[in-house]
Amino acid sequence: MIMKKTIMKTFMFMFALFILAACGGQPKEEGNKASSSDSDDVPEMIEVSISTDPSSDQLKPKESFTIQAKVTQGDENVNDADEVEFEFWKKGQEEHKKVEGEFTEKGVYEIEKTVNEPGTYYVISHVTARGMHNMPQKELQIGEMYHGSSNEEGMDEGESYEEGSSEESDHGEGGIVAHVMLDDKLPVNEEVTLVGHLQKDNEPLTEAEIQFEVWKNGDEKHEYVDAKEGKQGEYSVAYTFKEQGEYHVNLHYKKGDMHSHKEKMVAVE
Repeated sequence: MIMKKTIMKTFMFMFALFILAACGGQPKEEGNKASSSDSDDVPEMIEVSISTDPSSDQLKPKESFTIQAKVTQGDENVNDADEVEFEFWKKGQEEHKKVEGEFTEKGVYEIEKTVNEPGTYYVISHVTARGMHNMPQKELQIGEMYHGSSNEEGMDEGESYEEGSSEESDHGEGGIVAHVMLDDKLPVNEEVTLVGHLQKDNEPLTEAEIQFEVWKNGDEKHEYVDAKEGKQGEYSVAYTFKEQGEYHVNLHYKKGDMHSHKEKMVAVE
């Protein structure tokens, strides 16, 4: 009887040692696999660089030039971008024209432009690719700069390029670039999506507090709707315009101590 108990205890002890040995190495291996898998699952951000041909210091009014956006992800050229749009406007100009870029080769998308007047111009390349969005901005000085009288050659009456003049700029507090992604004309009584993009230092600005303020031109009543982040740096919310008319859509954004806004006018028909 004693012998049987001794054998049973020995068997149970050896079985316990076997279980511990089998389990002892497993968590480490699984942990390494999980860590490796996690690192493999995090894609690199897409990078976008803007350039011109000829170079920006050689641009002249009434002469055609090309604006290019080169899109990369790590060492790879992104030739399969979902959308590449160029937003172009002159300093002080409210209307921003957007043109779809044409793919050429090696991750490069481009448009051709010609301007009639010298001055300061801005271009933003809106790039959506591989589930990410990037929207760098570049300033272009085209032709000679004029200062002083509004009657000088090449300037509209009342316009001045002096430092401190009013500007329709996407740069807000803390160097944040904000953009309201809406068509200039929207349908009445149909659900649309209000979309805003935020970027800082050419990287999407995530986890910001976003609110759209919407009101019809001339009305005192303003409506506020909260937007949620989908893609990194992209915030959106569904909205329906109940009446026809001109509307203000003001994107309010807050991140830490930084708070600013970006407004766009739309026509609801």
